[in-house]
Amino acid sequence: MRSMVNSQSPRAIGEYSVLELARLAGAPPKRVGRWHQMGVFPGTGRSPGTFSYADAAESILAHYLVDAGLRPGEVAKLVDNLRERYGDWPLAHAPLEHEGRLVVVRERGDLYLDALHLPEQRVIEATLDLRKVRDALAHGGWVALKNRRESIEVDPEKLSGIPTVRGRRLPTTVVAEVANEPDGVDTLRSEYRLSQDEIQETLAYEADVRKAIAA
Repeated sequence: MRSMVNSQSPRAIGEYSVLELARLAGAPPKRVGRWHQMGVFPGTGRSPGTFSYADAAESILAHYLVDAGLRPGEVAKLVDNLRERYGDWPLAHAPLEHEGRLVVVRERGDLYLDALHLPEQRVIEATLDLRKVRDALAHGGWVALKNRRESIEVDPEKLSGIPTVRGRRLPTTVVAEVANEPDGVDTLRSEYRLSQDEIQETLAYEADVRKAIAA
């Protein structure tokens, strides 16, 4: 029986294709697709074959755990166990009562999330800074964990949640496309009214994303 704490699924805001989700997760689309197939996140966008903002948060957290040394199968098992207590998006919702740093621990072969101050017999597998991960999503996803750029914004209520220039309904991908045109930077300044800092940060963000999803 599921716990009543956070057992209700969040509203499926945002709508991403697997490529758009991969851009936020900072991993190749095929890898993100495998995480979905393994049950790490449910994949419940507003239309068939799409993903929600909650799925994006889960995929970033899955990447965080894999980078920390857990195998994808271990992450999937951990999520499956937590889903029984916390609902369909347990990585995003399980820690809400703590709102901060949690750890992934191993005890008698089982993996799960817990608060700090653990008994000595438990082995810490990874430390999760949930506030940092959530903030990264709002600033462009996985790549914002290392390079947060104030000019980048992800708002699930704006343009279905794709990354945009902060305060504008202008996708970062459009900025990159225009910049590649002859006199593109001048066009971004004169017609799109972007500052030099906005242009530089957006192009640097897009370069980081391209590198991450091609890895």
